This record gives sequence, structure tokens and C-alpha cells, in this order.
Amino acid sequence: MLLLIVMVCASVMILNAQNNNVNGNKSRDRTQTQNPYQNPRMSSTYIKDPCNGSRLNFGITFGQAFDWMYDHTEGYEKNGVVIGLRYGLNLNINLTKKKSFYFSTGVFVEHRGGKMEFLDNIPFGSFMIADSTRTQRTYRSTYLTIPTMITLKTGSINNFFICGNAGLLHSFNLKASNIDSYLIGNETWSRQRVTSEEAALLRESFIAGLGFEYSVTRNMRAGLMVNYIQGITNYFKGKGMAQNSLSKVDQRANLGCVEIALNINFF
Repeated sequence: MLLLIVMVCASVMILNAQNNNVNGNKSRDRTQTQNPYQNPRMSSTYIKDPCNGSRLNFGITFGQAFDWMYDHTEGYEKNGVVIGLRYGLNLNINLTKKKSFYFSTGVFVEHRGGKMEFLDNIPFGSFMIADSTRTQRTYRSTYLTIPTMITLKTGSINNFFICGNAGLLHSFNLKASNIDSYLIGNETWSRQRVTSEEAALLRESFIAGLGFEYSVTRNMRAGLMVNYIQGITNYFKGKGMAQNSLSKVDQRANLGCVEIALNINFF
């Protein structure tokens, strides 16, 4: 779905650029007066966005990611990726006279997770326990996230702008769940999703990304970013609140992901 949205947005951007070039050529033939929003290097290209600074701008973001876990617990192994999501409202505070240097924040909902494999004691009912059972667990968590980032943008290149950002994500856990499957003998058993109390309440992450924006109008840009997000703090609670029942050691892991994010900003 995200790839289809990207293709549609790219097609609209290309068609708009072609129409603007045609309109720019017609306007040039009708008058010799230079348009105040024309690029002096490329007189046939109409610059929709002259990069005049506005103190605040806001937008919407939707990102789809491939999430995984970095295991830091003896006996645990990373076991694949899960699909993550991030969506919400972003606020950018312009720190310069032009639209080139921002402090970026906002409010987002994140759906993150990962997969790990390990040995564990598995209870079945009230009296039966399967000892040292090979367990594959999928972790899922929902967070309310507030970013604090610096965003840099170039000047207009045929109505396109190269963008980069870096900063921190401050996340508050709203809910968490696990889905387990077990290898018992030659059979694989699965357990339905259960609510988890093991995920930490707070999570800190580093984010860095690179992408571009396209000026749809003088007051609106559509963009695409590729972000790398690396968890800094432990995904699990500490001090005996998230332990393996077989080894009795505290679980430690960090979340990581690569994200493709679509955004629309209003200036």
C-alpha cells in the first residue's frame, strides 16, 4: 500500500513539474518582465516556493517500517522482522530567515516490535510445564512518541528540496503484547496474543534520515524520507520484572528499524 502511495505521489509531482515548465515558457513569451519567483539560473522553470521563511509550519506523517530486535540476553537470538507503523502530526519551528533549518517535534503513534528465539519453561494449564522448550516470540508495542530533531533543507532544485534530519524519539508505552510459538517434539504449537507487562514504560531512540520534498504550491510541500531508528534504552523492564523462567536472567534488547515515511507540510 505504501509503495502504491509513493508511485501516485511521484506521478503527480512529475505531471505538475511538466505543466509548470509549459506555463513558464508561455509566460516568458508573453512578457519580458522577470517573475519575482523565477530561478535566475533556469529562467524557464517557475519556482513555486521562493523559500521565504515562515516561523512555524505543521504537517502530517505516515511511515511504514521493518522492525527488529538487537538481543543482549544470553541464549536469545534475533528471529526476523515485523512490520511497524508511525503516524501523526509534526511541527517545525524555523530557526533561519529561509526554510532551511528547523527544530522539529510533534505527536506520533508508533507500532513497533521484533522477534526473538530462546529456550524457556512453558506452562500448559495449572499442572503441566514443558521444560527447556524452544520458543519463538513476537513482541508488539504501541507508543505515544514526541520527537526532538534538527531538520536541514536545501534551496529549490526545480521545485525539489533535499532534506536531512537527526535527533531523538521519546516514547511512552501505551500497551504491549506477545505472540508465542513452540517446538515440542516434531510439532509446532502456537499461543494466541497475550498482554505483556514486560515492556518498559519509557523508550529512548536515535533517529536519522535523508530524503526530499516537492513544492506542490507556495504553501505546501510533499516529501519522502528514509529513516534509520535505533533504540537506546532497554525494551524490557529491569530489576527482575522481565526474566526468562529457565535461566532467571533479566531480558535485555533494543529495537531498531528502517522506515519509509511520507509527509505533507503546510507553510
